Amino acid sequence: MVTLPKRWAESVGLEAGATVNMMNISPNAMIIKPQGGPDEDYKTGHLEVDKEEGAPLVRSLISLYIAGYEVIKITGKQFTSSQRSTIRQTTQSLIGPEIVEESSDQIVIRNLSDLSELSIKETLSRIHQISRSMFEDAIRSLTKHDKELALDVGDRDDDVDRLFLAISRRFRVMLYDLIQQDDEDVSRVEYFDYHTSAKQLERIADHSAKVAEIVPSLERKIDEELASKIKKAAERSVHIMDKALSSLEEADIDLANEALAKSAEVEDTLLELNEMLRNLDSQSSQLLGIVADSIDRVKEYGINIAETALNSSCPLPGENGEL
Repeated sequence: MVTLPKRWAESVGLEAGATVNMMNISPNAMIIKPQGGPDEDYKTGHLEVDKEEGAPLVRSLISLYIAGYEVIKITGKQFTSSQRSTIRQTTQSLIGPEIVEESSDQIVIRNLSDLSELSIKETLSRIHQISRSMFEDAIRSLTKHDKELALDVGDRDDDVDRLFLAISRRFRVMLYDLIQQDDEDVSRVEYFDYHTSAKQLERIADHSAKVAEIVPSLERKIDEELASKIKKAAERSVHIMDKALSSLEEADIDLANEALAKSAEVEDTLLELNEMLRNLDSQSSQLLGIVADSIDRVKEYGINIAETALNSSCPLPGENGEL
């Protein structure tokens, strides 16, 4: 039996003899929550569409998805074909939501997947694999002037976005609903570190797509010496990313420090690359300068992951463990 403050109990509809859920969230804290989930209205997000279409409409839908609503009701006087297409394509690009009702002035989207079963560790590993392969293929398409491979790189960016948005939704739900727990018993602090690192990988995927977009604009295949320098800088950036991810997954401080120490090697190689770009025509120099910047960004995102790994290796106050 648990005695609760009367005013609070009445505000949530509890009476004598009612059953509540209790859950530990830390060694010295517990949550009490009335049994039974929130009503349908509480879990329903509303979006009124007037003239919004394209990117603004996409962002509004994604915001409601990440917020954790189970049902999204979109209303308007009469949807245009462009608005319907945007809503349909955005829904299909997300994990879980499906359009379950559609009329001239209302579209209802319902989440049909339980993302609590989505493993953050496996998802982070999958995002890493896709982002890594995208970056390597983007560099390969550039050095070989392979336009088909470049097109394939851009297509894979959607897969990374879909996975990242799914764990972003799950993370926000865990933050505002404290009784929610990850199936792998990953704490919210750990989830934050994984989510932060996933964001860095998502940005690496974006830069991979950016490099791939340059390939069709190049008039000819770049020479071997320049290609070799680009590949060398890219490989060193990937090496930092790999070490950083391993250090986070294995809580290995030495690996994180090794990743951080490799930054200078990438910077030295990029300096040499930029010197070579000065001898090219203005268009090629500008385009390949964007590539050099993206390689540098990949290095920086890897460093960010390594720093996250270092921060997460330190036990929190009240936790047992030694560095």
